[in-house]
Amino acid sequence: MNFKNTEKLLNQKFADNDFDSYCVFVYAKGYERFIHSPNVNADTYFDIASMGKVLVTSPLILKAIGENKLSLDDTLAQFFDNTPKDKAFITIKQLLTHTSGIRRYDIPQEIADKGNDKVANFILHTSLAFEPGKSQEYSCNGMILLGYIIEKIYGKTLEEVFDEKIKTPLGYTRSKFNIEINEPNAAICYRTETLDGLSHPWDDENIRVLRTSAGSGGQFFTLNDINKYAKAIMNKSEALYPEKVFDLAEQNYIKDFGEGWGLGWLIVDGKYPQTGKLFPIGSFGHCGHTGTSLFFSREKGMYVIILTNATRCLNKKNDFKGYDYNKICEMRADIHNAIFDDLSESGLI
Repeated sequence: MNFKNTEKLLNQKFADNDFDSYCVFVYAKGYERFIHSPNVNADTYFDIASMGKVLVTSPLILKAIGENKLSLDDTLAQFFDNTPKDKAFITIKQLLTHTSGIRRYDIPQEIADKGNDKVANFILHTSLAFEPGKSQEYSCNGMILLGYIIEKIYGKTLEEVFDEKIKTPLGYTRSKFNIEINEPNAAICYRTETLDGLSHPWDDENIRVLRTSAGSGGQFFTLNDINKYAKAIMNKSEALYPEKVFDLAEQNYIKDFGEGWGLGWLIVDGKYPQTGKLFPIGSFGHCGHTGTSLFFSREKGMYVIILTNATRCLNKKNDFKGYDYNKICEMRADIHNAIFDDLSESGLI
């Protein structure tokens, strides 16, 4: 099948140095297409940033729910001692749907150096953006707490639980929490030039402070492994969790305020522009700040994986003095629209 529109767009953005590493995978009604830059293959590591929320954290929470180890109505006070009153009754569901009111605050290095309990205590004692359940605001720090809850439930580190509950059952071969600086076959993090003595090339500021990937994301994944996860989602594989949990997770719980959110999933609701014309209302997925995304449409029997290091390249163009993240959002919409045009011309959509 001809993917001329998508290939033309990706080649142009590559030539313009909007990214120097990319791969795109399209699955539509049984048809598959993998498009990538010359320096990338299906086993190249990409810093997936916040995609880790739906590739690691939320599926492990849903796994625990499927194993009856956790309920959506369980509260923070059940897992953390001395939880302040204004946060004591924040639920797992509110954390997953970003309706908890917990803001993202930068975690001080001196707090991070004292361990997870001190980090959780810091997050729990920051001021709320709103009364829990009354509004919606995307919260990395809320997802960090979910990562700690997973560790408390299973009595293991988040990465150990990930390896046992997701990586091994789905047959991942490479994806992991932390890679080495100058790791072979890895797309370069956009701030590799400013690692400041770090042992691993993380992108996210809080992950750098924590010194490991966390519930908020920042893991290193390959296209091959993400594709295994995507197929498990499409097939509602019980290697992840029971079928009823898939149905629960993919509902839109935000009808009256903010973006559409399921249990960890961003829900395409007509107000979300980054999926362009390709994904109809009711589709679901997630993005990563580094220039990555994964979206599904059950209605169309389709998913699309986008992996790039666009934030690095945009920042590099500005001598590492910053960049306009809106350009990353526009990039996703452009790629999804080009895929839509190609699939439409081929009669697959």
